[in-house]
Amino acid sequence: MQKKIVIASVLKPVDDVRSFLKLSQSIAKTNKYEVNIIGNDSKNAIEISNVKFHRHQVSRNQWANRYFLRFRILRLISKIKPDLLIITDHELIGVAVISKFISGCRIIYDVQENYYLNLIGIKPSLLKTSYANLVRLKERLSSILMDKYWLAEQCYARELPFVKGKSLVIENKAFAVDHGPKKNRGNKAIFTGTISDYSKVDLALTCYKKLLQLDSNFTLQIIGQYHHDEVEKYLVNESKKLKGLSFNISKKPIPHSEIVSAITSATLGIISYQPNVVNRYKIPTKLYEYSRYQLPYLVQKDTYWSEIGKGLGGAMPIEFGNPDLEFIQENLKNSLKLFPKAYPREATWEFESKRIIKSIKKLIN
Repeated sequence: MQKKIVIASVLKPVDDVRSFLKLSQSIAKTNKYEVNIIGNDSKNAIEISNVKFHRHQVSRNQWANRYFLRFRILRLISKIKPDLLIITDHELIGVAVISKFISGCRIIYDVQENYYLNLIGIKPSLLKTSYANLVRLKERLSSILMDKYWLAEQCYARELPFVKGKSLVIENKAFAVDHGPKKNRGNKAIFTGTISDYSKVDLALTCYKKLLQLDSNFTLQIIGQYHHDEVEKYLVNESKKLKGLSFNISKKPIPHSEIVSAITSATLGIISYQPNVVNRYKIPTKLYEYSRYQLPYLVQKDTYWSEIGKGLGGAMPIEFGNPDLEFIQENLKNSLKLFPKAYPREATWEFESKRIIKSIKKLIN
């Protein structure tokens, strides 16, 4: 009889790239476990034989609904009776602890964010600091009952003292899909992932204006998820003024296949993050994706990301405030020299997949 595993989240959709494509598919393909995903409904209708989906509907700003949803998730977990419960956000820590007392299941906390630092690191307020302290207290008090922590970033091992002795770094590397040869369509730049002030989409547009000086036929596609209406208004206004700018954005995550299609049809990626106390040692997933698909990309010079990117391949470190156009042009002409390896396995999920299976076997086999 197959042992049961539940991967649960409040806000993340059931087809979330990490929870579904990476974690659940790595586990399900072993044919040793029954895999269940509890998550937000998705705009994509997906049904596959080796994963059971349990959908709910709640939005980021529905605080009361999010709170009461935990009781519904607890009842569902009690009904499934999993051998292993994997939670992907702090909102389900209480649910996980109660589930452990009820069914004796093992718990893995898949830590994808340092919530405490996110809340107080940039523009702190009394309310944000109070909430951050509450989250950190909850994480500390529950640590004795957590069986394992999977850390999406290496820096979390230093930043989160409560994971000591129980952690395994499982980075958010590229989920590789074979899309055949690259389908380059002229000079096309892309900006993928979360669209926000934090990801510095404004700097990406400023850089694009400079790229138009290199080639007036350059285009820029922005594709990804946004959370604030101001972002959409900003891009609509900019698209009226900027030649060649297009965007495919949504308040729900864009299907991963569309992201990969954009990457494989582009000639240049833009990663315009600027280092701060929250992100300086976190590696954007798109850095791994661009390296994996051999897409050259612009990244802020003299950063942790630029050093990682040069090792994996594809990084073109620049100063976004004053990009060196000759440097960009020369590297685009000789882009293959940017990639020390034809297939950087260190950038792909398959490098992590085997490690999570070993981790699970130690807990429930």
